[in-house]
Amino acid sequence: MRIRVIPTNVHSAVDHVVGPALIAAPTVLGLEKKSPEGFVPRANGVAAAVYSNLTDYELSLKNVIPMKVHLALDAMSGAMLAAVPLATGARKRGTRHWLPHAMLGAFEIGMALLTEKEPPRSRTKRLARVLHLTS
Repeated sequence: MRIRVIPTNVHSAVDHVVGPALIAAPTVLGLEKKSPEGFVPRANGVAAAVYSNLTDYELSLKNVIPMKVHLALDAMSGAMLAAVPLATGARKRGTRHWLPHAMLGAFEIGMALLTEKEPPRSRTKRLARVLHLTS
């Protein structure tokens, strides 16, 4: 059974949505900017936006960070997101203070576990995968 079922091109497209979504989520949910449950998603979103554009996969600007390192960073980011409401007691203040963190954290960990560890090596195959996303 093949557990790594998400191609790197799909992961790269999702990353370019998740980073900005994490930055915007606390504002949309009405969480305080200085509270841990407001600050951590923003910090993770900024970090994800930066390292996603430096990862060795199809939609990055510069191929510097290996995919395995990127996946480890995603898993750590997801674990941190999920742990914040538990560690700070924010879960006691209501669902909007913990549920989005748990869901996005689980999503990031799942993506890290299910994404292929290596992108295609040839430029032709990478371009074909990117074009496949648009069709």
